[in-house]
Amino acid sequence: MWRILADGNHVRRMITQGEGGNVALALRRMARCIVWPRRTGEDFRVLLDIEAQYRFRSTYYVLHDPYWKRNGPRYGLDSAGLRGIIEQIKSANCEIGVHGGYYRYNNADAYRESRLAISDKFDVPVTGIRNHLLRFSYPETWRAQAAAGFSYDSTYGPYRQIGVADGHYFPFQPVDPATGHSMNLTVLPLSVMDVNLFSHLRLTGQQALEAAWKAIVPIIERGGLVSLLWHNNYFHEPEYADWQWVYHQLLDRCAQHQPWCATGAEIDSWCRQQWVNK
Repeated sequence: MWRILADGNHVRRMITQGEGGNVALALRRMARCIVWPRRTGEDFRVLLDIEAQYRFRSTYYVLHDPYWKRNGPRYGLDSAGLRGIIEQIKSANCEIGVHGGYYRYNNADAYRESRLAISDKFDVPVTGIRNHLLRFSYPETWRAQAAAGFSYDSTYGPYRQIGVADGHYFPFQPVDPATGHSMNLTVLPLSVMDVNLFSHLRLTGQQALEAAWKAIVPIIERGGLVSLLWHNNYFHEPEYADWQWVYHQLLDRCAQHQPWCATGAEIDSWCRQQWVNK
């Protein structure tokens, strides 16, 4: 039901407001969801299987925000389906983080409430966050996240473009302009996001793959951090097969360089150790 309603509203906005996307694909998916609904968790099974082929592990960010709002989640934390998905993720030794809510943006108390709610509900340590729609303002976002007890943020990246922001190829700790000191927060810069490729730039599968790889190569050459942001709801979806195919191809190409692939929390921990040793 949520998938159909969300796609219907997406089509309306594409037609009336010029929102990025593909009307034909969205309509086709709406029709298929009516006659052939996907079982809960199938997208995660496919996604985790792809990553397992390369022994890669990811961080999965859970949205905690007002349920009935447009930009809110399509589930509650007590959902049986969500619990099953979390168990899939935990069984794959992947990480759970907070998908910072649209309505909880830059609010340290709300950020903290989300972090504790997800940690307590699923009995996992929650140290990382990525904001919804890459919502970000400097220095307020990082100040609020650090105050809420997060150890790292993976929001920082260009919206509607691909490639790292401001030449940040490596994780870093931002400086608070009010004090001149580093904040106690590790920033994991974003490299490529699926929505930028397909919805905003409106690339085909092959075009998206080559554009993404063009942005990734300079990072690899510098020995930096490649961070991919893909949304689970485009996996195991025939109408959006290109989105899944490009992710799979990017993992395959990255694997040929024998990288250290780790969760956000592991990368954060490693970076902090290096900074202390310096």
